[in-house]
Amino acid sequence: MAVYKRSYKPYEGATTSERWRFLVLTRYGFSGLFDSRIFTGAFVLSFVPFLIAFATIYLAHNATIRAMLQMRGPSPFEVNNYFFLAFLGVQSWVSFLLITWQGPQLIAADLANNALPLILGRPISRTEYVLGKFLVIATLVSVATWIPGLILFFLQAGLEGHGWFWSHLWLVGSILLACWMWIAIVGLVTLSASAWLKWRVAASAVMLAFFFVGPAFGAALNAILGTNWGHVFDVLYSVKLIWVGLFRVPLSTAVGMQMLGIPLWAAWCSVAGTCGASLLLLNRRLKAREVVRG
Repeated sequence: MAVYKRSYKPYEGATTSERWRFLVLTRYGFSGLFDSRIFTGAFVLSFVPFLIAFATIYLAHNATIRAMLQMRGPSPFEVNNYFFLAFLGVQSWVSFLLITWQGPQLIAADLANNALPLILGRPISRTEYVLGKFLVIATLVSVATWIPGLILFFLQAGLEGHGWFWSHLWLVGSILLACWMWIAIVGLVTLSASAWLKWRVAASAVMLAFFFVGPAFGAALNAILGTNWGHVFDVLYSVKLIWVGLFRVPLSTAVGMQMLGIPLWAAWCSVAGTCGASLLLLNRRLKAREVVRG
């Protein structure tokens, strides 16, 4: 059909409520992540630790299967707070690597293609824009951390019985609080790196540097000043310290945490400072690009 014969036709389909319109960004964010077959394969492989933990709990309560595997005597597996802390520790690193790989493209692609003014020109505010992108990371990390963690908890409660659920119900709150704290840190750091660096590889490198240079910087301060307060700049140490407290694991038995470096309140301040600094960087980067609607 010739161009001059075409006429404008307005959109006549269903419209999304303005309250939930930012979820369009989340939906397209997911489609961009899973365009890569390699990332999709890595995401599927991230469930391997969950399957191993699932099988461990099952073996711990099935003497017949243990006998078939020639595992004599009482069960060598003990499912307790140490078990869930170790599982979430593995899954948090798996989720971090996945987000470091693909997460920085969430905002960087919009900035590189000058799409941000067009998005903010719609009935979507800066807060909704950040929330829509953040939900992509939050959902991905949730699927890898607290969701399988709760599945394992209820599996253990169902197989163990004898009031195990009520005596260990506090673990549900620990799992949720620990995982959502990790989601907030990883999500905000990823979005701020994505907003300031248009090149995805550079943003991924900055994320890795942030989480790995921090421990080195803190250790250097401790060595030079003869103090332990350098751990405040090591957000990973702060996360470990908080998680150990949430799961009621004594510091003397926690791997790598035998020496009390900073008080618990300082660890929470380190986490809050990391999230706050990321929000400030996001606000500064996106503020000048907002389109004011009349």
